[in-house]
Amino acid sequence: MGEQQIILKRIRNPIGCPPLKDCVKGKKEILIVTDDNTRQTPLKKILPYVIDELIGAGIKDRAIKVLIASGTHRPMTKSELREKFGRAILSRFKIYRHNWRNKKELKRINSTIYGKKICVNRLAKESDFIIGIGSILPHATTGFSGGGKIILPGICGEETTEDLHWKALEFKMVDILGTYNNPMRKMIDSVANKVGLKFIVNVIVDSSNKIVDVVAGEPTKAHREGVEVSKRIFGRRISQPADIVVADAKPMDIDLRQAVKAVCASDLVVKKGGVIVLNARCREGVSPQFPEFKKYGFNDPEGLKRKIEEGKIKGKLMAYTLIAIGRIMRCKAKVILVSNGISCEVAQKLGFLWAGSLKEAMKKARGLTGKEAKVIFLKRACEVLPLIN
Repeated sequence: MGEQQIILKRIRNPIGCPPLKDCVKGKKEILIVTDDNTRQTPLKKILPYVIDELIGAGIKDRAIKVLIASGTHRPMTKSELREKFGRAILSRFKIYRHNWRNKKELKRINSTIYGKKICVNRLAKESDFIIGIGSILPHATTGFSGGGKIILPGICGEETTEDLHWKALEFKMVDILGTYNNPMRKMIDSVANKVGLKFIVNVIVDSSNKIVDVVAGEPTKAHREGVEVSKRIFGRRISQPADIVVADAKPMDIDLRQAVKAVCASDLVVKKGGVIVLNARCREGVSPQFPEFKKYGFNDPEGLKRKIEEGKIKGKLMAYTLIAIGRIMRCKAKVILVSNGISCEVAQKLGFLWAGSLKEAMKKARGLTGKEAKVIFLKRACEVLPLIN
């Protein structure tokens, strides 16, 4: 069965709910929430089928809005929008871009999570049926991407997004990455349900971005089935931990903040006292969204966490990545960064070792671990799920 047949079949035979056409009958405002260019979801292949089903149910173009769930990422450029959506969709619909820092675009809803009001993009509150489109991959903060994650953190405000990430700091990477039942996923599903996510279309793609399978339907039930497929596609059995893990962050290496997800996967299979070689282009540098990365770095994760909690420093979202990755770098393994987008001086200030090439990095790594060191190579390391036998 080809990709087109898979997409259409799953949308028309969803998991846990009636077909999309039946679900949207009588609805007046439809919101389609999609992921952005930091994800490999082939939106140009999926979105036209979703829209055709809506039109077939009597929904007019003017009743359909498309919102990019950019989370805390930077806005997409015009060329990135063309690549992600295609010219036909861009010329037909206005594409809204979520800005988690723009309070004018956010609304609080009456429901709460952990005693706090949920802050979400106002378009969600103005809609009576929300559809989420994304992909399912292993994820270091939530176990897996996809499902309700398109809502939280996708289109939530700063406080709600902070709460999710700060909760994740209570757990080790091995207890989150590739684990479905975790407190962060429960929080995500609860918020997505309260915001009004009714239907998802999630893809699982292989290393060449070809669609392997699609799940569609009720968000939690469909997502759970998609997670099982994702485990089979991205799970890699490894006999034992290695002294050196070479992690290639492509294609999710637009900047260092995205690329360090490869360090999370490496944490599962590197020996304590070992070395992680992070190969990442980082064409946009360290983190355009959080220039504070350069100021604080990964050097003192517990000190940074303490200062945040004492109110001496603001910015939980900025600090989350520095703390989570800093713990691995300080307590588990040294990290050698290979990147033509980040200089040696900047890398060392952040807390990395640095090398100008993979060959140089391997020489340094063997110098730290010994010539007989066991080596594991992780291709597309931001997506892979290493599993120790």
